Amino acid sequence: MGIAKNLQPPDWVRSGAEITGGLDLLGMRLPVQFIGGTLLDGVTTVTPSVRYLAFRAWLVHRYGQTGQADDWQTYTDFAARIESALVLGNLTQDRTISGLIGADQALVHLDAGTPHVEVSSLVKSPASTIYTGPSDQLGLSKTRDNLVPALVDTRGLPLALAVQQRLARIPLLERLVSEPKLTQAALDDLRELGAVARIDQIPDDERELLLAAIVPAKPLPKERARVGTYAALLALAAKKKARPTEGDLFDAACSMNRFGEPLLDQVAVGWTFYGVRDAIAVTQEAVLAAVMSEIMASPEGSLAGLAREHVVGALMERVEEHDSALRDLGLLSAAESVTSLSFRELQRRIDARVSADSVSSQGVKRWPDALGEPLLYKRALKSGAGALSLAVVAWVLAAARVADAVRENNPQAGSLSYQGWRRLGLRDVILPELERFHREDRPLREVAAELAYRTVQQHLQITWSRLQVDLRRDVALLTAEGNQWFSRGKSFTAGRTASRIQQALGWLGQLKLIDAGGITADGDVVLKRAFAVLAEEAAA
Repeated sequence: MGIAKNLQPPDWVRSGAEITGGLDLLGMRLPVQFIGGTLLDGVTTVTPSVRYLAFRAWLVHRYGQTGQADDWQTYTDFAARIESALVLGNLTQDRTISGLIGADQALVHLDAGTPHVEVSSLVKSPASTIYTGPSDQLGLSKTRDNLVPALVDTRGLPLALAVQQRLARIPLLERLVSEPKLTQAALDDLRELGAVARIDQIPDDERELLLAAIVPAKPLPKERARVGTYAALLALAAKKKARPTEGDLFDAACSMNRFGEPLLDQVAVGWTFYGVRDAIAVTQEAVLAAVMSEIMASPEGSLAGLAREHVVGALMERVEEHDSALRDLGLLSAAESVTSLSFRELQRRIDARVSADSVSSQGVKRWPDALGEPLLYKRALKSGAGALSLAVVAWVLAAARVADAVRENNPQAGSLSYQGWRRLGLRDVILPELERFHREDRPLREVAAELAYRTVQQHLQITWSRLQVDLRRDVALLTAEGNQWFSRGKSFTAGRTASRIQQALGWLGQLKLIDAGGITADGDVVLKRAFAVLAEEAAA
């Protein structure tokens, strides 16, 4: 065992850092995000409108024609002012259009009641900045340090020229481009712009060029997983004859039949791995939320502190919450209580449920029983103290689902142990610890309590590592001195890792590939194209 595994970070260092908020306070979402990034790039949780990619390409192209400085800040200042005109123009057409960056401030300008509307930056981060990652990942542009982005000739430039054909005839835009100090626009000019630049209405030529980047017919190797994910969503829409949901994707990925098409089995494995790690992250966060709730409920929590044994003991004494959580999963009968359940018995019950009529492929086990990751993370978010027991279930279920993939070195399985022991990797921590729990066969309550202590230690370790990077950032929810835990007055709510599936579905809708009736005729064409790509990969 290396030194890094033996040395533990100090409980806390009083650095004078400013207390801040933050997500992923256990570091458990990072492996989930890593898996998601390999399966679905080119879209983020803050990029809901796919046509912004086309406008961004045009802005880069048009800025290059002005001869202004090859400087990122000068470019973003240029882009922010023109983006504001695009947003204002959209809102003159329909005030309910969603997905516009800076819409709230734009409505303030429109409602000022003046004959001319202020055209100026609406937000700190314009769309040209927010959509940088997706644009680069989709092969439309390339980032150049602190310089103006470059358009990729094969994808970005044709898209920019398609937009240019429409916007070049708008006098307001040409004035904004040629007159950097112009900060006012007439309402009629904004309406004229909005009529041809609606974010929610994509012309066919732009749509085809966007699709050629998002679901390319000749993808780069790193793009094939993205093609598979979009194909899976389109296949679900075809099967359901309705717009699919994020839950549909995870339910299908973990199910016996996957997506009903062998070409999608590989992407089903990937999203199953995502669900496994997300279930672990959700249950561990739910444990931390229960711990913080217990500490903050006590007036001594922030002053004298509470003995950690008292906090965890109090949570374990809320027996009905544990019983309810396990009964909801069908792991405990109405006549039983968690107080009489051993770890080995819980493991046996889970194994019996998931082994019946199960199938295994690529080291991943699937079963017809409803007991699975989607059910587990839904229950964990409302389980209270029962989260301590559900965290144990998540570990056992993960081993049942993917232990073979880890041991057999499935090419994708390395993501299950991303950053190893620091993130409770399957290979490094979870599988060895489950073997120890099985050997010792302690009461389930003791194992659940041990995981609660581990969860708090994990939070302190993550907090300390972030302070090492930035001493001004303090995300700790509690501090520890000896065996005492002290609240820092910050509440915590557990949650799921954002998968970006909802945003991807939004893009499919905007691109007219799915609608309320499921897959469209255009969507079927794109699905067939995606299958051809995946078939070529399978044959290689």
